[in-house]
Amino acid sequence: MSFENEQTNMEKIRCCQRIVEDIQAKNQQPVCHLQFNREPFNILDSHLGGIPYLPHNQKYPMGADGQMLWLCAQINFSQMPRMDEFPDEGILQIFLSEFNYDGGFGLYSEEDSTIQRQWRLLYYPSVDENVTEEECREKMPCSWEDGAKSWRTPDKPLKMMFLPIGQEKINHNDFRFDSFFASALTYCLPGANPKEYMPYGLRDDTSDERELLNKIRKQIEIGGCKIGGYPRYTQDDPRLYSEECGKPLEEWDTLLFQLDDDTFTFPAGDVGGMDFNLNGGTLNFLIRKEDLKNRDFSQVLAQWACS
Repeated sequence: MSFENEQTNMEKIRCCQRIVEDIQAKNQQPVCHLQFNREPFNILDSHLGGIPYLPHNQKYPMGADGQMLWLCAQINFSQMPRMDEFPDEGILQIFLSEFNYDGGFGLYSEEDSTIQRQWRLLYYPSVDENVTEEECREKMPCSWEDGAKSWRTPDKPLKMMFLPIGQEKINHNDFRFDSFFASALTYCLPGANPKEYMPYGLRDDTSDERELLNKIRKQIEIGGCKIGGYPRYTQDDPRLYSEECGKPLEEWDTLLFQLDDDTFTFPAGDVGGMDFNLNGGTLNFLIRKEDLKNRDFSQVLAQWACS
C-alpha cells in the first residue's frame, strides 16, 4: 500500500473502512438494550424513577449532605435475560441527587467519580415479595409527585423492558479506539499519520466520498439505553484521566447501566418525545468485571455529560 501523500482521498476512506471493520470485528461485548413504556408496574418491577423497593428494615437512602436522593433506575435481574457476569436475581438501584450546576446529579461532588456521597447504588441479592408499594412510599421523605419541580432524571416514572441479549461492537467514544486504529494503520501502512485516516479527519469532497464516510461514521456511533456493551460519551471517556483521578480507571471495563437522551437516533420504546432530562447527554455507570462477579457495587465509575 502506498503512503498517504500518494493516495487519493477515496483510497484513504476505504483504508479507514477496512481498519474500522477489523477493529469492530475484534472488539465486541454482550449487551442488553432497554425499552421503556408508560404501562403500570409494581414495586418489584424494573423501572425508572418513582418509588423504590425498600425491604422492611431498610431506610430511604440519603446523600452525605442529608438531602433526599431520587431513584433513577431499579433493575430486577430476575426479569432480565441472563448475561455473563451479571446477577440473575436480586435488585440493583441507582439513586441520584437533584440536579445542580456544581455537581450535576451529585456525580461531580467529588473529584474521584467512584465515590458515592451524593449518589448511591444499592443491591439487594434477595427480594422480599411481601414488601408493599405503600410501605415503600411512606418511607420517602418527599413523594415523587411532590418533587415534580425538581430537575431529576428521569422526569417521569417508566416501566423498563429488556430486549434479547446481543453483541455490540466498539464505538469511537471508547478510550482505546484511537490507539487501536493507530496500531492497525501502522501494521498495514508503516509511517502513515493516523490523523490523515481517522473517520473524523477525512474530507468528503464528492458525493461518493460523503456516502462512504457517513456509513463509516454511523457504524462507529453506537449508543442507546442499555446494560453491557460499550458506553457512549458526549464528551471525553473518563478513563482517559486515570492520572488526575489517581486510580487506574482503565480497569473499569464493564458498562453496568446507561441512559441515553438521544432517543431519536437510539430509540428506547414508544414513549413519544420522552426526555430523560439529561439535557441531550448520557448517564453512564462502569464497573470492574471482578467487582461485578463479587456483587460489589461500592466502586462504580459514574459520569453524566451533555453536548
